[in-house]
Amino acid sequence: MGELVEMREVLSKFADNLDSLIFDVGLDGKSFAREIGISTTAVYSYLNEHKLPSIGVAVKIADYFDCSVEFLLGREPEQRHGVFCPCPPWKEQIAFLLRYYNVTKYRLCKDVPITHSIIFAWQKGSVPNLDYVLRLADYFGCSVDFVLGREK
Repeated sequence: MGELVEMREVLSKFADNLDSLIFDVGLDGKSFAREIGISTTAVYSYLNEHKLPSIGVAVKIADYFDCSVEFLLGREPEQRHGVFCPCPPWKEQIAFLLRYYNVTKYRLCKDVPITHSIIFAWQKGSVPNLDYVLRLADYFGCSVDFVLGREK
């Protein structure tokens, strides 16, 4: 039950932050969707708290507004501008994180929890959803942007 409540809170904060950012630049949902190259339906599903974007779309939104993904997700109270790096391929980033934090795949599976098949898929090039990225940021005690490789 706790994870469900936490995800609802993330959805709500993301929707609020996205709505404020879109409003601040003087756009509506349809115009914003066109600006960043995603569907209007997707934008309204984010604004109506139905789903979170994929990692790629979340990064595209953060880049558009020159903010961190951490801020978009409501994990950072203030919009932080900065120079963010392009995200490396996920299979390289997860390997980096495991080395950087000196954590084995086995330990990660047990502690987070993540199934072995998900880790295997990531190593083959599959990309996680934001829920897993949030779990990894919490586990490693770092920002979502660091997990994604946008911050060094």
